[in-house]
Amino acid sequence: MPERPPAIKRLDSLLGAVTIAHEIIFETRRELIAADRGTPEQARLLAESAQIVTVELPRLSATARQLSTRWREQSLLDSTGAEAALAKLESELKRIEPKVDSLLDRQREIAAQLRAMHER
Repeated sequence: MPERPPAIKRLDSLLGAVTIAHEIIFETRRELIAADRGTPEQARLLAESAQIVTVELPRLSATARQLSTRWREQSLLDSTGAEAALAKLESELKRIEPKVDSLLDRQREIAAQLRAMHER
């Protein structure tokens, strides 16, 4: 299989960053509960992060993920088709990246809020 192009690496990086951010948020919330310091506000923040990673990101990235899969399949069999899929993916990334960055920024804010609660 050919090396992954930068656009696919970037997509994978964005998706991974949002997932890791949610895992950190979940773990921080779990630690707060274990220390008997859980609050409804923390639950709301965790739910918001879960909404981002399980609903908003999949909806926003669906086309990009499909194009990434298409490139992977066609890179072995149809180089012209792979190039076309990659060009569409690059365009789709330009469209969604600011929105994904915004979601990731929100997750960073949530993580910071939970860390502040944890450190009190």
